[in-house]
Amino acid sequence: MSEGLITGATGGDSQHSVPVSMRQESVRVPFKFHGEGGEYFRIWIVNIVLTILTLGIYSAWATVRTKRYFYGNTELDGDRFDYLGDPIAILKGRMLAIALLVLYQVLVSFGPPALGGLVGLLFVAALPWIIYRALRFNAQMSSWRGVRFGFDGDWVGAAKAYLLWPLFGVVTLGFGLPYAWYKQNQYLLSNYRFGGSNSTSTTKPADFYLLALAVFGFTLVGGILLVLLTSLLGITGFGANEDFGFGAMGAFAALLVGAAYFVFYIMIFAVYQAMYFQTVYNNIEIADNYVGTSVAITGLGKIVVSNTVLVLVTLGFYYPFAQVRMTQYLQDNLWVDAVDLDSFVAKSGDESNPLGEEIGEAFDLGIGI
Repeated sequence: MSEGLITGATGGDSQHSVPVSMRQESVRVPFKFHGEGGEYFRIWIVNIVLTILTLGIYSAWATVRTKRYFYGNTELDGDRFDYLGDPIAILKGRMLAIALLVLYQVLVSFGPPALGGLVGLLFVAALPWIIYRALRFNAQMSSWRGVRFGFDGDWVGAAKAYLLWPLFGVVTLGFGLPYAWYKQNQYLLSNYRFGGSNSTSTTKPADFYLLALAVFGFTLVGGILLVLLTSLLGITGFGANEDFGFGAMGAFAALLVGAAYFVFYIMIFAVYQAMYFQTVYNNIEIADNYVGTSVAITGLGKIVVSNTVLVLVTLGFYYPFAQVRMTQYLQDNLWVDAVDLDSFVAKSGDESNPLGEEIGEAFDLGIGI
């Protein structure tokens, strides 16, 4: 960003560089989530039962019901979001995907090996187009205050972001992966729009290298501590029993080490997710409005660990409660620093592209920010 800019619009926890003239006029507008675990559980369990009874056909309707619940319970400045997806379009996309997978299996099983390999290469080549269509479909099916979102990327950009740059990361033995994450983030955020207003990202490659370095450092230090804990229990003979060998205390020690490893790997995920949120969402701009988040590693870590334990203990039945709880935390720590949202919406709506454009096949892959 250029000189003469200061950090933060209304507080010091945002990483944005905002013009001084805007800092005094902007208002922090928080997101609010109104969903409840018990309410969503009823939707979730019905979705599972009907999907099983219809041999998967109802899954498209289940997806739409789920997204409409979470979108409809997300509020910004007094208005809630809408999901306008058509389950028939989603079902067509899934049926096409299943047909292609069946065709691939038939060719691999009964055709010459070279033919199966050729089909596999064709699928890899088509993957960027599928990703691009999924991003476009999901954006166009989302709206706020009657104005739809959009995605202006193309399959060439998707090929670079999801094939070329990850390949570069592999060729460089992992050193190029943070740069690949950066390019993927740029592809997404430089092509999303709200009506006619395009979003941008102010992230830099260094942000993703710091993210990778922090996760690597946490993994290294935590791994060393776990090895020391395991070695300490072995050196002290914790749980050893001359008559019975591995006694009750030994079983407890093994359980303790297992639990430590379990929590450790979950915390790695929490560290990555929290830092990723901070890196991405604190650097989104759209028509002089700035998104920010205060998601913390400790807060997110507690939720991730407790959610995982409760899902395992309840044999999966806590999963819908875990989804609502996670969404509640993320949105409670998300906001928009805006000057005038009403004018922004009016301007974006006036400049929006026609909504009559064909969407084509819908591939609901859950890809995006």
